[in-house]
Amino acid sequence: MDELPIGRRVAYWRGRRKMSQQQFADVIGKSKSWVDKVERGLRSLDKLSTLQAVADGLRVDLRLLLGRDVEVQRPSSLLDNASVDAVRGALARWGPVRPGRQQSAPDLADLRKAVNHAWLSYQHARYADLLRHLPGLLHVAQQARMANPGVTEAAQRLAEAYQIASAVLRKVGVADLAWLAADRALTASQDTDDELLMGACAVQLGYALLSQGQPRHAMELGLTVADLMAAPNPLDASAAHLSVYGTLLIVAARGAAARGDADCVADLLEQVGEAAAVGDGRDHYRTVLSPITVDLARVATTVDLGEGATLDPAAHQRLIEGAAFRRLPPGYRAAYLLDAASGWAQAGDLLRSGRALVDADRTAPAEVRHRPVGHELLATLLRRTRVASADVLRLAEAMGVGV
Repeated sequence: MDELPIGRRVAYWRGRRKMSQQQFADVIGKSKSWVDKVERGLRSLDKLSTLQAVADGLRVDLRLLLGRDVEVQRPSSLLDNASVDAVRGALARWGPVRPGRQQSAPDLADLRKAVNHAWLSYQHARYADLLRHLPGLLHVAQQARMANPGVTEAAQRLAEAYQIASAVLRKVGVADLAWLAADRALTASQDTDDELLMGACAVQLGYALLSQGQPRHAMELGLTVADLMAAPNPLDASAAHLSVYGTLLIVAARGAAARGDADCVADLLEQVGEAAAVGDGRDHYRTVLSPITVDLARVATTVDLGEGATLDPAAHQRLIEGAAFRRLPPGYRAAYLLDAASGWAQAGDLLRSGRALVDADRTAPAEVRHRPVGHELLATLLRRTRVASADVLRLAEAMGVGV
């Protein structure tokens, strides 16, 4: 799908929605001839407002429709923040300390505590605070690695610091830096001889590729690394191994979903479910794999496929009311609610979409307010809803989002 021209993608999604050209033309207020010319590539879609109207008519996310043809700048309250520039500078800083500026080697125990605290900040969606502290964390981790050549823990902490940087940069929409940090993490992990750490770093690289509109590469990476680390009988591996292995398959499933391959998604998630069933659900290498995370992945891939209309409201309610969901970190819960909100919007259920979006904001505000997808979804709801709820309007005012 990501390699098809925009007109072919319009035709593909129209077919998935089982609409004739005339029916689709009626939905978006255009003529059948206009739709036919777009699909055959005889008419370009060069206005964002028209692209959005087409995406709304097809009930798909605009990013899914655009693929790699057009890069649209999307708002995020953190994109122009000085903290992002500071992280950029930290990532640009590479190589040994210049003569005369050597300092005492950082204490690895203190660095371990700082890395663990940063992971907790990420899981609780404290993105603004995390971005402010990341340059210092990266600097200390880089210095620790240089001061301790051949020490496995120093390489491990550096890899983790880069992982955290990639994760939060991806959240706030800085895809180029997220990819760079993930690549650095994978490189650093290769000095540890820790197969599971390398797999966890590959997970971040896969998500960074997805954020750059590269689903095929993300899928191939997830499948390749999972295959490399697979035991003769994958289900007989340790819980930590299963957690990383299953999360790599989730990355591959997200890539397959973005490419519209529903059969591949179903097959991969079946394998993930089997791994989760025999795992212990703990946070191994920051890859929690449990039946609840498989449920979240099923919803995310359903939305990636553009099949939000198939989401079951009753199943959603059972999920969010369950004890397993409530035990997840706030950032994870809010991310799921944002996915669900996107799915309801695809289905045209704007009331339920608005409720899920507001619930996500109440759970972890940064997950909505600092992510481009949160801004986009809110703008879509305001544009498509005749009378938005008071909660949605208050959120729009707080985020500075208009129609």
